[in-house]
Amino acid sequence: MIKKLLVAAAGLFIIAAPALAASDLGAMQQTIGVGKTLSVGLNTSPTGSWFVVYNSSSAVASASIVSGSLIVKGLAAGSANISVCTDNQGTSCMSVAVMVTGSVLGATTTATAAHAVGSWVLDHGTVYYIASNGIIPITTWKIFLNNGGTQSKIVPANAGDLSLPVLALMTSKDSRVAH
Repeated sequence: MIKKLLVAAAGLFIIAAPALAASDLGAMQQTIGVGKTLSVGLNTSPTGSWFVVYNSSSAVASASIVSGSLIVKGLAAGSANISVCTDNQGTSCMSVAVMVTGSVLGATTTATAAHAVGSWVLDHGTVYYIASNGIIPITTWKIFLNNGGTQSKIVPANAGDLSLPVLALMTSKDSRVAH
C-alpha cells in the first residue's frame, strides 16, 4: 500500500490506499480574486519534481511550480482546471479547480486580518498553524501536540487565515513552528 494525499475543500487528509491509477493524487477547489495569488505547498514527489501539465484556461489563471509550491495567479474572472503531476507525461496528478472572481466597479470589500503568527486555527475539522509565510495543515493530533499545540490554543479560522498560502504538511518537531 502507498499513502495518498487528498486535498479537498473541507480539509487535508492522509489516507492509505492501494496502488493508484494515473491522475489520482487528489483534488482541490479554491476561489481567488483577479490579481490574487494562491500558493499550495507540495510534498516531495516520488520523481523529485512536480510539473504543471495542463491548464484549461491560461487566460483565467497562470500556474507554475516555484520552490516546491504550486503558484496560481488569477488573471481574469472565470474558471480553470489545472493538473499538477509527478512527471511531465501526466501520470500521478493532482487536480486543482480554480474559480477566479472579478471585481465590480464601485464595489469595495473589507479584508479580514489573519491571526498572529504562532496561532493555531481550526477550519472544517482541520487544524492549521499560522506561520510567517502561510498556513501549515496538521494531519494528526500527535503531530499537533509534538509541536507545542494544546486544545485550549485553537481558535476558529477566519477569512484572512484561509487566504494565506497553504504550505507543506506539518511534521513532528517542525522547524517552522516557534517552540
